[in-house]
Amino acid sequence: MSIEIIRKKNSHQTIMKVGDEYVLISETGPELTEGFVEHPETLAFLCDEDGNVQSWTTVAGGSMMQTHDVIMEISQYGINKRGAFQ
Repeated sequence: MSIEIIRKKNSHQTIMKVGDEYVLISETGPELTEGFVEHPETLAFLCDEDGNVQSWTTVAGGSMMQTHDVIMEISQYGINKRGAFQ
């Protein structure tokens, strides 16, 4: 499976190509929200080549993860199109 980082969409989102699929990695943390988030959470979603998400089903990532952790998870285990928690 080939994995390629396409580009940063903004300061907390990265677009990757995993095989024939595009994936948006979205990181949130205390500095990115106005709420009471005390730890980072980074999730990956299927998207188009511009980073537009049609379905917000999580295909990788989770709590206490940062972008580099999710990239490592995808490179080791791939993506789960049914959802990361299935």
